[in-house]
Amino acid sequence: MLTIETLQNSGRFPHAVLLLGGGTDDVNKIIQIHDCEESDLIYVKELMPPSDTEKRNKKIPPYSYKLDKKKYSPSIRDIIGSGNMRPQFGDTRVFVFNEFDTMTTECQNTLLKFIEEPAEYNRFILTAKSKKEILTTILSRVVVVNLYKNNSSVFGNPTIDSKSEQMQEAREITTAIMTGLKSRDKYTCEYETAVAFARVKNRQILAIVLELLLNDLSSLMTSAKKPEKIIKATDVVQNYISRIEINPNVSLTTAACAAQLYMAIRN
Repeated sequence: MLTIETLQNSGRFPHAVLLLGGGTDDVNKIIQIHDCEESDLIYVKELMPPSDTEKRNKKIPPYSYKLDKKKYSPSIRDIIGSGNMRPQFGDTRVFVFNEFDTMTTECQNTLLKFIEEPAEYNRFILTAKSKKEILTTILSRVVVVNLYKNNSSVFGNPTIDSKSEQMQEAREITTAIMTGLKSRDKYTCEYETAVAFARVKNRQILAIVLELLLNDLSSLMTSAKKPEKIIKATDVVQNYISRIEINPNVSLTTAACAAQLYMAIRN
């Protein structure tokens, strides 16, 4: 599965990473990868609820945070504003948002463009216990690294037998999809990928196929000539998995997933 090491070895570490179940050591590992000076690290440690004064006074932003080793609580707008200034001592500034899943929807929306269109020197590390409370628009803009021991919702599910017909069918479909994606001819790539996805009969098989695809794409990361395309394809799969986890009844089409994967690999 996708790991911090896999991303590091790809040669192009993503600008925004969401760590599920990660600890301080995992965060520090990414900070070291970005070679960020301590003075250029903005560590958002604790979400502070808006005070009554903040609610009454529109001039005072209601989204306040407590920064590690700091006595003051700057607003979310102050944090975004600091991202517009170049780092003081290094080439990279890292924003660490702990417990991102506890942030309000309005606050996440405020951060959306900041994360989506970062300055060349800004990097983001988000930590959370679950993706359920995180906006899909945020999830589509970060690379999710699941650090829980059973980090696959399919392989950790005891109701799914690895030798079952469903699993075997899902593996055959996944193999066909990967064969299509690896094709050098763009028309063959698009056609075989679409045909393979069309074989998916139900939502459960789709969930298994997505998990298997995530695993296969991750294994290609280190050997790919253009790892950024694999990262884009991984993002597509991660986004679909997140949408299913958040709402099992969400309307998804296999044709759309096939098209997005094709575009990620070919563009």
